[in-house]
Amino acid sequence: MTAMAPAPPTNDSAPARRLILGTAGHIDHGKSALVRALTGIDPDRLPEEKARGMTIDLGFAHLELPGPDGGRFVFGIVDVPGHERFVRTMVAGATGVDLAMLVIAADDGVMPQTREHVEILDLLGVDNGVVVISKKDLVPAERLDDVRGQTRELSAATAQRDWPVVAVSTRTGEGLDELRAALVMLAARVPEPKEVPVFRIAIDRVFAVRGRGTVVTGSVLAGHAAPGDKLTLHPAGLQCRVRELQSHGRSCDGVATGQRAALNLTGIDRDDIERGMELATPGYLRPARYVDARLRVIARHEKPLASHTRVRVCLGTTEAMAMLVVFGAPVIAPGADAPVQLRFRAPVVASFAQRFIIRDETARTTIGGGHVLRPVSRRVRTMTPDEIEAVVRAESPDAAHRVEEAMRRSRFDAPADLSVSCEAGVAVEDVGELRAALRRAGRLIDVGGCRDVHADTVAGLQQRAMAFLQRHHASSPLEPGLSRERLVGWIDRRSAAGCGRALAEMWLKSGRIVERGPFVAHAEFPPAVSPEDAADLKKLVNEIVVAGYDPPAWEKLTAVADLPRHRSKVLEDLARTDPDLIQLGPRQFIGRKVLEEFQATVARLGAGRKFKLAEVRDALGLSRRVVQMLLEYLDRIQYTRRVGDERILTKVKD
Repeated sequence: MTAMAPAPPTNDSAPARRLILGTAGHIDHGKSALVRALTGIDPDRLPEEKARGMTIDLGFAHLELPGPDGGRFVFGIVDVPGHERFVRTMVAGATGVDLAMLVIAADDGVMPQTREHVEILDLLGVDNGVVVISKKDLVPAERLDDVRGQTRELSAATAQRDWPVVAVSTRTGEGLDELRAALVMLAARVPEPKEVPVFRIAIDRVFAVRGRGTVVTGSVLAGHAAPGDKLTLHPAGLQCRVRELQSHGRSCDGVATGQRAALNLTGIDRDDIERGMELATPGYLRPARYVDARLRVIARHEKPLASHTRVRVCLGTTEAMAMLVVFGAPVIAPGADAPVQLRFRAPVVASFAQRFIIRDETARTTIGGGHVLRPVSRRVRTMTPDEIEAVVRAESPDAAHRVEEAMRRSRFDAPADLSVSCEAGVAVEDVGELRAALRRAGRLIDVGGCRDVHADTVAGLQQRAMAFLQRHHASSPLEPGLSRERLVGWIDRRSAAGCGRALAEMWLKSGRIVERGPFVAHAEFPPAVSPEDAADLKKLVNEIVVAGYDPPAWEKLTAVADLPRHRSKVLEDLARTDPDLIQLGPRQFIGRKVLEEFQATVARLGAGRKFKLAEVRDALGLSRRVVQMLLEYLDRIQYTRRVGDERILTKVKD
């Protein structure tokens, strides 16, 4: 009979530190029995588990222990399966743990899954925990010493080498108090989690409750959630809201980092959710099919890991197939590490520095593990020096460099601080100042007054735009340039909507391009005007200027009346660039000085008051038709604004 030794009493009013405690170890080494002995809670919740005496899914329990200085520790225990077929579930259970109990049976000693679980804990960065030698009552003292020796040998090259070792018997209760004391000591070493404005939970169970709806459970990875909070389900991108919360079977007003939590959700169906998905604060995570990471192959792997190998990736609580491509090398040797790109079949979500495990395609063996460098990447040529340099920049120890790389990688997407925080591994509250410093250094450029774009991105697009203009000039040397609107559209399609006009204006101010009426041209392009065109243009300009306030429409000008269509088009384009002319509308021009005189009259009449068309007509002695045409032009350029039958002066739009 398993001993149900009660835990020492705690003071419920004392301040509590909440942590996640995960189990690990070979099948049938007594992990679930140990949890029952510590907590009085049976973590084997499935009928199949109880019938077979083997954990096949995650089990959960909680343990409260008195801590130092009158406080208390509340451990959310995640009991994981030890069988090799359930390593994926073991990794899911290890996600978000603060400390671990590695259980080794005294009679069996170190077994294959013991070794694999130690490797997984090491790869996942679980460096705080205790080794528990179970079934102490079944072996003599000499055997316990032998198992302790096996444990030291097993963990010699890992972060587990300094873990305390405690021998226990769940049948007699011997060693349980020593284990509790070790857990309190280890918990006291865990740094207090920082308050962050981002909530994140990896889902390990989902079910429906009659009358309540959809419920998900998981370990809170970051932040705080309360009833009423809006969350995003990833990678589906569905929105939902928290209706109720529970932790360890009790309703609560909020859950935070280090707690096991159950969230009752509204606005989403049970069928839309499955294990492996995540809930997070809207705007934090971004799904991606390409994730860049640093991978270490375990030392005992029998051969080098070749690039372009299909692998199973255990990331958070999900398992997904991916093609693993190595940056800058054909293979990764056992025991070595290298940057890699994981190319998934379907989008996943991750954050900077998040740990993961890879297994072979058949899920029989663990190959290695690592941490995420670029959670949102794109398919790249992994042997290209520029791409290798970029992925190395992404893992810089300097937070400013990582933020800069995230901004460079985002191109024209204008990521919010939340997104940059996730992708660069920087506290949300620090991102704003780091971006401001990059702006001051000229590394970020404000495009259109609404988005930060990396200077390298702007320079790259500028180079392409100049080449585009030069190609146009080479193919159409007789044209004065490219339509400004066409260039704006070309830029928008290669950046983001709204960027085209801002970038074109920026390049005009810098002198990279020049404006010729409605056209733009490369600054080094001299328009090729033949003597014949120059002579015809001179006649055309003179005819329009002499016509004064009422110039004829284009097709009625004597200078173009007898010209073939293609010659008329050439002259019309040249007329648009002539400094002495203004285009009033389609195929309609007026002399610049004439229009300036008209504007001066309007400015005098409208100074400080509204005015009517008839007043302008009488002041200049013009027909109503002509005045109406010219006033409508001033309305279009926002020199004036019509208010009923009257007009007022407005600020001229730049």
